Amino acid sequence: MIGSADMTGIDGGSETFGYVPLCQRIDKPAMHNNSQKLTTNSPAIHSHTAYCWLAALWICLLVVIALWPATARASTLFATAQLGWDIPMDRLDDPLGHLGPDAVAATETSAMTSRLSTPLNAGYLGHTVWLRFEVPARTLDSRQEGLWLLAQPTYLDFVTLYQKGVDGEWRKQISGDLVPPNQKADIRQHLFRLAPGQTALVRIQTTSAIQFQAEVLTTEALAAELARSERGMGLYFGAMAILLACIWAATAIFRTRALFSLAVLGTVNAIHIFNVRGYASLWSPDEFTLWASHAVGIGAFLLPATQAWQIKEQLTRGTRYRQTDRLLTFLIALNLLGTLSVPLGVYPAIAWVNLVSLLASDVAGVVLCLRALRQQDRIDQHALLLTAYGLRGLGGVTIAILMTGLVPLKIDATSLWQLETIALTSLLAIAVFVGMVTRYQQAQLAKDRAIERLALSEQSLEERIEQRTAQLTEAQTALGQALENERTLRDEQKQFFHMISHEFRTPLAVIDSAAAEQQTFPSPDLPSQTARAAQIRRASRRLTSLVDSCLINERLDSAGFYLQTSPVKVSDLLQHAAQLVHWSPRHHLRLFVDAAPEEWVCDATLVHIALSNLVDNAVKYAAAGEIFIAARKADSGLLEVSVADEGSGMSLDVMNRIFERFERGDRTDQSRGFGLGLWVARRVARLHGGDITVESTVGEGTCFTLSLQAQDIGQG
Repeated sequence: MIGSADMTGIDGGSETFGYVPLCQRIDKPAMHNNSQKLTTNSPAIHSHTAYCWLAALWICLLVVIALWPATARASTLFATAQLGWDIPMDRLDDPLGHLGPDAVAATETSAMTSRLSTPLNAGYLGHTVWLRFEVPARTLDSRQEGLWLLAQPTYLDFVTLYQKGVDGEWRKQISGDLVPPNQKADIRQHLFRLAPGQTALVRIQTTSAIQFQAEVLTTEALAAELARSERGMGLYFGAMAILLACIWAATAIFRTRALFSLAVLGTVNAIHIFNVRGYASLWSPDEFTLWASHAVGIGAFLLPATQAWQIKEQLTRGTRYRQTDRLLTFLIALNLLGTLSVPLGVYPAIAWVNLVSLLASDVAGVVLCLRALRQQDRIDQHALLLTAYGLRGLGGVTIAILMTGLVPLKIDATSLWQLETIALTSLLAIAVFVGMVTRYQQAQLAKDRAIERLALSEQSLEERIEQRTAQLTEAQTALGQALENERTLRDEQKQFFHMISHEFRTPLAVIDSAAAEQQTFPSPDLPSQTARAAQIRRASRRLTSLVDSCLINERLDSAGFYLQTSPVKVSDLLQHAAQLVHWSPRHHLRLFVDAAPEEWVCDATLVHIALSNLVDNAVKYAAAGEIFIAARKADSGLLEVSVADEGSGMSLDVMNRIFERFERGDRTDQSRGFGLGLWVARRVARLHGGDITVESTVGEGTCFTLSLQAQDIGQG
């Protein structure tokens, strides 16, 4: 029973190659060094060219080994004749199995089933077939006595040869794989002794495909043919053993499902060829003769099962081809169940299942490989696989044609199958190896890219660490500065509240003293009452100025601050500030407004506060004398208001810091003012697009000049 084409498998796509990520803590200077060590001296990945040449040489060697029996046959052709090709045969079908040698010998040639000019290839008939031919009257080689009939395939159940003896009785010789070894010739082929010049009948009864290729040989030619045949089979099984040993060794090393399935498939092929060639039937004990025959049929179903399994592991496991994967799983289960048909005796009825399964597996493999090539996926490997599946499909069709006898070819189907088996097993093993090399290259490339990304990540991490360190340092500095500012602000607040409490206490004490004097010593004298009222108003104005300075300080620091501008008379601005001089008994006012414009667009409230602060400072700190207030429009277009006194003046150092917040110059001993007046005045001037300047000479007095730029009406 020959299964159709050799069913070798292919490497699966289930295994994955990669690398285990290494995570370690490394200090900053070592980061790039580690990356450089990883990225340098990486193993080189060689081309497939050398391996492909070695593979081609190996396949050529295997082809020579497989074809050795055919090439060696030429040396013995002078002493052989093949049934069908050289010696015509008559075929007679015996569906009921009731015919005997007398009936077959007496049948007219015209009544025979067919006249054969080629070897018998009848397929799975399930009934007995008789062959009748005439043995040559003399030996093909005059130097030899006797003729022999050497026939195959060896898996035929029963082959019986009939020839009449000298007494006219039919003598029979029995062979077949169901015949115990001690009842047939001690060789694996069917061997019969022929009587020259007589009619020979061959009765074939088998559950396998009925084939019969036989040669008539002289004794010398028989010895040469047997030696040639066994030498060729020895070379074949030796090469197959080496190939399978390499595949199993690779399986043990790499432990991949695809390699394992390929090793199993190759082993099943080798065992099946071993059984088909008759070695199991020849060497098995008599009690195991039946199972040695069954092993051929069981192997015919195991081949498509293992082939479908190999394709599943190679091309569909873990992929999007789920329907194809299910089909292959179904074929595996179906053919495993088919093995039960052999011991149950129904093998001939379902033998077509393994042939269809083989063809379906080949078609599935070819289609999947074509899709992979179209998608540019592992081109080298899938090209080899496509070649293997294509050749196997063509070989299977050829063997099927030979077995069914559709086309007569002078080719031994079993030898062709052996050649196909070893060549395709080698080709698929190379495809698996190329696939592994390809995946190794991809894994190596992925590793190199990962290492490059790691190096970039390390560099980026270092940069981020440096950036973050700088940010933390900056934040720490800013925090320290903020804490220092907070401490300074607290100190200033303490100083501010200390000063403001004292400043408020002084005018309040004046008001309280004047009011108490008026209450305790009421006097009808109008001048004294007027003096007390002026004193009270001056103290109240002082309180108002303090409150305005505090409020305007907060207003100027607010985010939504804007100028509230409107036209205001310049004389009113000056008169409002000049009242402080009128209320001081120690000072006399000199007011100059002739050069001033009549109106000016500004924030009147802010300007009142600024001018009041300048005049109040002159009243507080200047000695008795005159205070000058003058206004004019400068050449620059700004309004300039000057306040001068005849006091003691100030030094250059004091003038450089006099406009800072809470700065009171060198008059802190007088405990008058709390250092906001000039700071507020300058901010008001700058908000109006101007500024405030000071000129002073020690011992001669001080002059402050406030400049204001005209604003748009309703600005803000």
